[in-house]
Amino acid sequence: MRPSWLSVRTMVEITMPRIIRTVIILCAVFLGLPLFAQEYHGQRLVEASLVADTDAVVPGKPFTVGLLLKMVPGWHTYWQYSGDAGLSTHIDWQLPSGFHAGEIQWPLPEKETEEGDLQTYAYKDEVLLLVEIRSPATLDAKQITLPAKTSWLVCEKLCIPGHADLSLALPVAAQSHPSNAALFAKYRALLPKTSAPPFTSKWVNQPKEAHLDISGLDKRSLDFYPLPPGDMVIDHPKITAKDGSAEVSVPVTTGLPGQLGGLVVLGEGTTRESWLVAPETSTPPVSNSSSASVVQPVGSLFSYLVLGFLGGMLLNVMPCVLPVITLKIYGFINQAGQSRARILELGLAYCAGIFAWFLGLAALIVVFGLNWSFQFQNKGFIVAMLVICAIFGLNLLGAFEVLLPAGLNSKVVALASKEGLGGAFVHGLFTTLMGSACTAPLLGPAIGFALAQTPLVIFAFFATIAAGMAFPYFILTVNPSWMRFLPRPGMWMVRIKQVMGVLVLATAFWFGYILFQQVAVTREAFAPMLKSALASGRTVFVDFTAEWCINCKVNEKGVLRSDTVQQAFKDDNVLLLKADWTNGDPDITKLLKQFGRAGVPAYVIYPAGAHDQPMVLPELLTRQIVIDNLNAAQKKSSNN
Repeated sequence: MRPSWLSVRTMVEITMPRIIRTVIILCAVFLGLPLFAQEYHGQRLVEASLVADTDAVVPGKPFTVGLLLKMVPGWHTYWQYSGDAGLSTHIDWQLPSGFHAGEIQWPLPEKETEEGDLQTYAYKDEVLLLVEIRSPATLDAKQITLPAKTSWLVCEKLCIPGHADLSLALPVAAQSHPSNAALFAKYRALLPKTSAPPFTSKWVNQPKEAHLDISGLDKRSLDFYPLPPGDMVIDHPKITAKDGSAEVSVPVTTGLPGQLGGLVVLGEGTTRESWLVAPETSTPPVSNSSSASVVQPVGSLFSYLVLGFLGGMLLNVMPCVLPVITLKIYGFINQAGQSRARILELGLAYCAGIFAWFLGLAALIVVFGLNWSFQFQNKGFIVAMLVICAIFGLNLLGAFEVLLPAGLNSKVVALASKEGLGGAFVHGLFTTLMGSACTAPLLGPAIGFALAQTPLVIFAFFATIAAGMAFPYFILTVNPSWMRFLPRPGMWMVRIKQVMGVLVLATAFWFGYILFQQVAVTREAFAPMLKSALASGRTVFVDFTAEWCINCKVNEKGVLRSDTVQQAFKDDNVLLLKADWTNGDPDITKLLKQFGRAGVPAYVIYPAGAHDQPMVLPELLTRQIVIDNLNAAQKKSSNN
């Protein structure tokens, strides 16, 4: 037996306080997850310890300390270059005065191809990362303690960050004896060979491709593990081998091909051997504390969470949300005459809707690897939003009594305009649906940072955005006396309701325009356009935009199309290239991630003669910002 609409509504209103409590608990858990991130389902994923190849410290004599990581079956940590995903392990030594630590010596990892054609370089089961420690010539202490702060990322189908504050105590003696000999011998055998390689190699690089010719090979299988600098973005190496020779080609998206080095790996399994092939230029390879898969933003997690909170507050005044804000204001006006407890309940239900959307969005991003604003690239979503806005608008104009049958009218109006807890919850969801079309100031770089992190950080970050967006409404409901500044109810409210209906119907027409753009307009693939633009030798200004992004349109009409900026483009011989993300484009998505952006608008300048040094501009532009950055691009061009 189907429940009546009244019973459904009653059930929703009864369960809403539970939903609110659940959302609050979830947010507390998510924000606290980094504290417990080293365990999963009650199991410690990585056991970390420091071990030495000696039983004592001899003054003036170097020795080796290893960070031993033991992973549970099925999980892995990462090499110095993690590949398309992941982060390498980091060691921050806190050594006594006079002691010095060298760079991490990385044993040969395993190359893995994961779902979505992601290629990573990882360690399974166990790895020992070796570091040479140099001691001073004289030591007065009888025992030396070597502390280190270590951090890593361990992954299976999901990734969890881990860290440990470790220390190793060794006595000081005039002589020492080997220790942990078998363990160190095992992993030293996996280090790149320092002997002359049994082959000859030569870089023959091209403008956007690192190309290595190898000859004199034996019959063993060959592989190439790239070691790019930290600011270089590359694609997967392609190897062509025949008759004792091989060609290795590595497409380079960002950076100079001559800066790429790597390991030539011969053999398979436990018999593998590797030799380091230095870059054509003297640029050092990727550091041991970063991944070259994305542009790593600078700043602490806490600072980005603060940006997320502030950006969430700013979403309330973004053009993407303005058509819906009137609905919320109207609701608060209606609530002004109700009890304080009722206002608080409605406000919390509204905030719960905001949290439900953002946490649901985080779940979709984590599970399916989606990006910010992904829903606006889906035609089904656009159609649904068009219908919803039309229903809201027509209801505000009082049209349902004429246009819809009574039975259908009661159900539609209940969803679109009811005043209960369920209605407030739905309004919270609807507002965030609109708000996620664009990235607000402060929010763009922060989202770009979050989407490059682990699932736990993504959930925590999206919870802070929700908190920021919900904060003003929470304050109003906790302090309803502030609503006394609102005018008293009267006939003017009917007129405002009609104006709001027109605004929401205009939003429906906007969604109709987006749908037309998605269905009727054919868009050229962006990657070939960018390649051709960069080959022109001119400065290239890339406008990452979409038809559904109102902030993009504001920047375009108010800044990029202005006479001042257009003249600057002409004077500097700048090529303006449009990266249209309306229907989604994997090449555009990849570039956005590389520049630390999760959505549009975004703006990047490739200076002429210095395309390997792209410049990322803010999301909200002014004419002066564009001109200043064009001048800086000209200086970069003249210096190259």
